[in-house]
Amino acid sequence: MGDTLSQCGAQSVVTESEAYPQETRGSKTNPQVTLAINEIKSCLEALQWKEQTLEDLRARLRKMTGKGEAEGPSRPSKPRTLPDLRKSSLEQLHDMTASLEIELEELHRQETTIRQQIFENSVYFKNNNRGTNNGRGNQAPPSASIGALAGVEQEWIDDPACLLNEDYDWGLCWDRKWQDQPMGPIDENMRRNRREGTKRKVAEVLGLYNFGEPYRQPKKAQGHALHVFLDRTPASTVGNAPAGGTYLLGRYDVVAVCVCADLDRNWNFIKGQKRDFWVAHAAALNIGESVHATDFLDFCQQENSLTDNNPGGLDEDPYLDATEHILANVCQACTSLGIEHLVFFPFGMGAFLRHLGQLDTRYTSDEEMQRLRRRLARSFIKVLAAATNEATSIHLCLMFADEETQCNADAFIRALHDSPSKLRKRVTIYPEGDCLHLAHELAQKSDKVMLVNGANRALIGNHWFAGRAKLAIDENLHRRSWRMSAIAYLLNSFDGREPVDRHPDQLLHTAQWLGGQIHMIDRIGNV
Repeated sequence: MGDTLSQCGAQSVVTESEAYPQETRGSKTNPQVTLAINEIKSCLEALQWKEQTLEDLRARLRKMTGKGEAEGPSRPSKPRTLPDLRKSSLEQLHDMTASLEIELEELHRQETTIRQQIFENSVYFKNNNRGTNNGRGNQAPPSASIGALAGVEQEWIDDPACLLNEDYDWGLCWDRKWQDQPMGPIDENMRRNRREGTKRKVAEVLGLYNFGEPYRQPKKAQGHALHVFLDRTPASTVGNAPAGGTYLLGRYDVVAVCVCADLDRNWNFIKGQKRDFWVAHAAALNIGESVHATDFLDFCQQENSLTDNNPGGLDEDPYLDATEHILANVCQACTSLGIEHLVFFPFGMGAFLRHLGQLDTRYTSDEEMQRLRRRLARSFIKVLAAATNEATSIHLCLMFADEETQCNADAFIRALHDSPSKLRKRVTIYPEGDCLHLAHELAQKSDKVMLVNGANRALIGNHWFAGRAKLAIDENLHRRSWRMSAIAYLLNSFDGREPVDRHPDQLLHTAQWLGGQIHMIDRIGNV
């Protein structure tokens, strides 16, 4: 196992034409059936949640515009009659999953459209008309130097109703080689082929008859490829923070794995030498993925009148403190591994914030949500300035394709503009930059590169092997690196089922069995 996983430079043997894995040889229960049934159940839950979200968004848009339906009549939840899944063939289960995924894609398209309509009725859109260069005519000349500003730039920075974007430099350092370029697979068939090829490769490397079987081989990964940073501070014992139950990772734990990339930003196979780099798996705080956001209750304002049905509003200061704690531990991993290049992105600022307004109505306001995003970005920049080595270059991948990514980019640009000059000189912004591809390129010149991943606490990589979560960084990083996925398979002790009764020290024990190196964090900022 160790020899196989350490061969990052070897070319992947999976090809576009590889199909789904075959039936389990000599096994009474095909784990692929278990995986397919679990995915169908997850799709049904996601459909129900997405339909309710659409209704809430339509109501919000009607309130803003005073008009009728945003996009056709309301879509009532349809009663679904499914056959006995246990009696269905694997092919039938895959067909059902594909059909449900198409429905989810359509609902996602509707949600994206309505969110854009809501954004177009917000103060930010009115001040950032996305005509030609945001209505500012020809693109302004870049800032004279890092820290210097063109005249119009200062006017926009001084106006909190303006979203700063990629049209200007804002006194910062930019690498624009991917700006305005598309990324991702050309179609869903390519995405599926790549994902299934990675699954086949993982099963081959781990000696599995089928993906989804428990790993039972005696081989172990080499210790140099795995470092686990376990937080043992008092905060790690509070509320939803500890590991155990469904969670493999504690809230503040960091897992660093040595991997390489197999697929580039367009999901094409990388040719030539593929060098190692580190991926730091750390879990962002989930305070707004849905009304069941797992971390929200730990960061509510504490009042006597609160109940389970009315948990109270978000208490921003403890939330930001905890977020800084997580990133500080990532920075400790950087220091321990002597990292020279850190690749970062708007960590936890996507799905984990998206529906916060359903738990705290203050954040249905675009102004309030953007204020929170800006505070969050300032917290990240503060930690990066204080906790990374002055010789470490920071590479920030920002997107500008839609309203959410524009809002996140604005938050980081403003935070960097207000940061110390010593930090600004170390940070490069990559508009439309792909974190994995960038880490691969940096690794060609340095063996001290680390990419930060927003990992799932229950399963590192989450359900990368399934068809949903097409834009999630955790899933997509694993779909594009078989070695990353193979190590995650082992760390997760994956057996095709959802984890329910993990021991609090399971990550520790598994990492030790794999020969990984364990680091205990006894206080924030120290290992």
